[in-house]
Amino acid sequence: MLTDKHLRIVTTDSEGSLAERCRTLLEQAGRNGIILQLTFFLDACSAGSFEEGERTILDECRSYFGIAVPLVTCVAQKPIGSTLTAEVLYMTGDGEVECHEDYVIIRSGSREELLTKGISFPSAGDTGVQAKAVFSRINGILQSEGFKINEIVRQWNYIEGITEVNDGVQNYQLFNDERTAFYSRTTWPDGYPAATGIGCSAGGVTVSVYAVKNAARYSRPIDNPLQTPAHKYSGKVLVAGRETNKSTPKFERGRLIGDTVLISGTAAIKGEDSEFSTDPAVQSEAAAEVVESLVRPGNIFPGNIRFRFNSLRVYIKREKDAGAIVRTLDKRWHNVPKHYLIADICRGELLLEVEGFGTTRRFLECCCVDDGEAAQAQAGGALRIELCENLPVGGVTPSIDNIKRTLASVNIPVNVLIRPRGGNFVFDEEEIGNMVESIKACRKLGVNGVVIGALREDGSVDVGTMSRLVAAAEGMEITFHRAFDECDEPFKALEDIIRLECDRLLTAGHASNVNDGAPMLKDLVERAAGRITIMAGSGVRPGNIAGLEALTGVKEFHSSSHGPDGRTDAGTVSIMVR
Repeated sequence: MLTDKHLRIVTTDSEGSLAERCRTLLEQAGRNGIILQLTFFLDACSAGSFEEGERTILDECRSYFGIAVPLVTCVAQKPIGSTLTAEVLYMTGDGEVECHEDYVIIRSGSREELLTKGISFPSAGDTGVQAKAVFSRINGILQSEGFKINEIVRQWNYIEGITEVNDGVQNYQLFNDERTAFYSRTTWPDGYPAATGIGCSAGGVTVSVYAVKNAARYSRPIDNPLQTPAHKYSGKVLVAGRETNKSTPKFERGRLIGDTVLISGTAAIKGEDSEFSTDPAVQSEAAAEVVESLVRPGNIFPGNIRFRFNSLRVYIKREKDAGAIVRTLDKRWHNVPKHYLIADICRGELLLEVEGFGTTRRFLECCCVDDGEAAQAQAGGALRIELCENLPVGGVTPSIDNIKRTLASVNIPVNVLIRPRGGNFVFDEEEIGNMVESIKACRKLGVNGVVIGALREDGSVDVGTMSRLVAAAEGMEITFHRAFDECDEPFKALEDIIRLECDRLLTAGHASNVNDGAPMLKDLVERAAGRITIMAGSGVRPGNIAGLEALTGVKEFHSSSHGPDGRTDAGTVSIMVR
């Protein structure tokens, strides 16, 4: 298996100096775990402002990390809803990292992976000359480490003035011609890399690659039934280059590597023709349909039953369209981490493009009582932590110190249980006030989400109390916990919880354990119809998780994943997620 990696999007809306905003993002990124790469997206509309911004960011990273600076890439794309955005790529599994000036090597057992920062030579000449210099450097890196060119599995291509035409030659076509020349040094029996070719407002040509030694053992391309592969385009959709024979864009729409799905830049293109609606909402829906066709579980590989997005980037051509595009895609993929960037798209009629990654791995949230258990959960492959204390009474709110230690110990999201005591879920005014303050404290600490629930004495959801708790949790994920299993009318309660705009419902299927509640879990999934995530918990173990998934359609699971010593165990977690 490849080393486990986790990508986190960090943002700031501060209007302070670039240095101050960069420090804010670095504090969010933290020092725990191994950060492989930081990719910053900043608003810079000229070569001078971009170079100055890049210097500032690099200086802040050196100051923050000291000698152990991760790979740093700066991209001149304006974030929407943020004054500075960064993607932080962590290594969360076992492995050793060997650092070089512009790339890293990751080794674990017989596995070997290579990741470069964004490589750029903006003063080398026009787009074609720059691209040739970039690919020459990438080839040198690969050769020095014993990698083959066809072991590249993912490539990011940022091209200043991507659609500009000079002397009858388009910049993107110049880039494609140089990429084709580079790729022609070898054969590609297992398909091309997943890749995005996207515009930027400054910086020339910048390329970052991810390669895996013996890639064919782990990876294969994913075709989209709705689209012609880009490398098979006919000449009618290509723009003139310098050569008589125009070269096609050499990339795959998607690529499966281990249990990770790499989603390349995908837009509203069916066959090889673009959708021509000028309505950004309509084109957003068309692009989303195309993306979902690519990642339909059975399309990824025959017999596959699961897929979920981990994160998405959305490139928007015109800032005036951002509102409509954000509203449309946030509604479509409401609980997927995503960020929106202003960038020119390679076809004039396209208003947006989507890329990202997801996984076919089973989603497991681990219930943990401290940082030690949380670290075990992350090492085993859990994708989220629910932190609580005092499990014998069903769990209560953990201490502030416990929350801080746990946040410092893991890079995966941490959700905190907000419950002032054991017993029932009917709370008095003092208890509600304490819960509100606990939620506010979690927000200040940067907690990902809270796990809450409140009932009335008649067994219904206490909508009034929940509204107060939800308001306090603004900006965080919200899980309604197993108080639901004590409701008198589960389907009415489900609708109340959906109206409260909770992100997920943790339930044993209105039963004491998931085995007894499996039929109800299936009904809840069907009735929720994607409006809320149903997460199964209470009695989820290695021996029943696969059966529950197949029977109920549940996509997320919650378990303490205890080993022989009664504490969360990485080995048990690994069995459950894989």
